[in-house]
Amino acid sequence: MNEQDFVSDERAVAAQSAVEAPGPEDSAPPSYGARLAWQRQGAGLSVTDVAASLRLHPNQIRAIEQEDLARLPAPAYVRGFIRSYARMLNIDPAPLLSDLNAKLAPARESVVDRMATDYVAARAAGRERMLPQWAIGIALVVFTALGLIGWQATQQSPPEPAPPEALAVSAAPPTPAPALATDAIASPVSEASVAPVDPIPAPAEVAEPTVRPSVIATGAAPTLALRFNGASWAEVTDRNGKILLSQRNAAGAEHALDGELPLTVVIGDANFASVEVRGAAFSLQPFTRNNVARFVIK
Repeated sequence: MNEQDFVSDERAVAAQSAVEAPGPEDSAPPSYGARLAWQRQGAGLSVTDVAASLRLHPNQIRAIEQEDLARLPAPAYVRGFIRSYARMLNIDPAPLLSDLNAKLAPARESVVDRMATDYVAARAAGRERMLPQWAIGIALVVFTALGLIGWQATQQSPPEPAPPEALAVSAAPPTPAPALATDAIASPVSEASVAPVDPIPAPAEVAEPTVRPSVIATGAAPTLALRFNGASWAEVTDRNGKILLSQRNAAGAEHALDGELPLTVVIGDANFASVEVRGAAFSLQPFTRNNVARFVIK
């Protein structure tokens, strides 16, 4: 679903809410998405206002209110979105999270939780195997080195004795070089007998080519390269609305992304992000508002 479809859905929800606007005496909707949309409209906020406050993409806010989990990341992130959304509207997030958990299918298991469990199990198993493998590796290296030393010792042959003629020649004193005649030294050298010698040019210094890390890694500069020196949320979607990246990034995180243009980029904290577009540095300052950068790569 593209951006126009999201805008059409938002207009339809706004039109229906304008016709069926709840009064103060009406009870709030029990569903988490409808409840958040109901509270947002009551507070006079737009989807864009909420997205800027939570540092999320407007498409994610629409997907939360429409309860479209297929357009959202893993459930662990969705729970965090709903908790932050509820706190911004000053409502209790517990009923909303309970409704979300009831609607989550078993197939949408939290990838973050599963990765954490697998990491703990793998680390515990690795500790048990670390010492034996380390000792076996050292023993193999030592035995291999000793075998190579023994093999080289057997392959070396003793030096052959030098012949008597060579010994006699080497024992004879060196013959002094004949002295130069003084008149040859004093005689001037004619200009015709001396050929001009061209100076030997010094070897030219070859500058090493400068290659960016993104080019080294992939062989060609990606369409978009993101680097973070602090915690910052980022989301990148392609022309079909496919989410190429949607996560909170820690300091040191790097991403190289390619997709069908145009790419829509939202960076939650522009102070901690540096961007390259097709291998060239890209300034976020003209596209940053309230510390949130939004731009499109065509």
